[in-house]
Amino acid sequence: ELQSVKKHLVVPDYGWYPYDSLSALQVLTRLLEPVFGEVAESLAQGPIVDLGGGDGDLGLFFARLGAQVDVVDHLETNFNQMRGITILREELGLQSGIHDINLDSAFQLPCSAYRFAFFLGTLYHLKNPYYVLENLALHADWCILSTRIARVTPLQTVIETEPVAYLLGAREANNDLTNYWIFSARGLLRILERAGWIVFGYERVGQLLNSDPVRVDADERMFILLKSRLRHPELLVRPVYGWFEPESNAWRWTARRFGLDVVLPADSASSEFALGIEIPGAVLGVSERVRVACNIDGAPAGAVTCTRPGAAELRGRLPSLSAGRTIRLDFIVESDYSPAGMDTRDLGVIVPLLDESQGNQYRLPFRIG
Repeated sequence: ELQSVKKHLVVPDYGWYPYDSLSALQVLTRLLEPVFGEVAESLAQGPIVDLGGGDGDLGLFFARLGAQVDVVDHLETNFNQMRGITILREELGLQSGIHDINLDSAFQLPCSAYRFAFFLGTLYHLKNPYYVLENLALHADWCILSTRIARVTPLQTVIETEPVAYLLGAREANNDLTNYWIFSARGLLRILERAGWIVFGYERVGQLLNSDPVRVDADERMFILLKSRLRHPELLVRPVYGWFEPESNAWRWTARRFGLDVVLPADSASSEFALGIEIPGAVLGVSERVRVACNIDGAPAGAVTCTRPGAAELRGRLPSLSAGRTIRLDFIVESDYSPAGMDTRDLGVIVPLLDESQGNQYRLPFRIG
């Protein structure tokens, strides 16, 4: 339908944006498939924001499917001064918002809360990528981002494993003054983590051998599925089973079997974890010792044996190649303790809750490092 519209309508002076924005749909589909049950409603209804939308093909595609959509671009740098977006919206009879916003300014998005954002092919056109990524993480739950990356510099210095970016000279790439930062893959993942995002998956396309920031035949792109940690601070550590309700906003009892899902930053090289626990005197009054063990994917990951009441720490090792994954930690408490009276709960140990006012967003005393 878009192709048909573009064939019989003309954008005065400039013509249509020359690149096929919908060519990314296959990559987007592969990234979304593992979490589609969680994002389907967001994509169907919105609100969605399409940042750097070109002629608005992608945003208007979701608007055609019924979602509330805002398409954002900048008049001065848009290929046809945003005439293409306006023509498409009117021809398709859609109510989508069209907004001229300079993302390199102290901008404000049209809506304070988006359920999904598309941010394709725009990041390397911005002078201040950190500001934009952090601002977006405050206002969007999910995001798919794509940008150009490089494995080597123009002088063939390898940057693939370093968290860096190459600053282009004026017109050095594609004769385009608006091209600025070309990140290494590790650099892109690092800035996303620090700007408040958790990586749920990514795919690299294009020149996968020796991509560089300049040559047309050495162009590599990275597509990344993200969820905002700023809007969803519980993401890093999520109790999934075997947890009883908080008491006095200070602690939670676990069952004898309990689990955590841990989402590790994609840039993390951490191999160890620690969980703080407390053993009440009543528990050790029944058992001479309490052992708490952790398994990951059925394999032993760590354990602690406590013979005195009070605070303890269970330390363990994370599996290799775990960065960017959601990992299930299964805990087993070996104890003879049973609560007295009418309390029929299968109690294991106590996990203290951390004071959020001291800056810990995740509340559970869990750390990696």
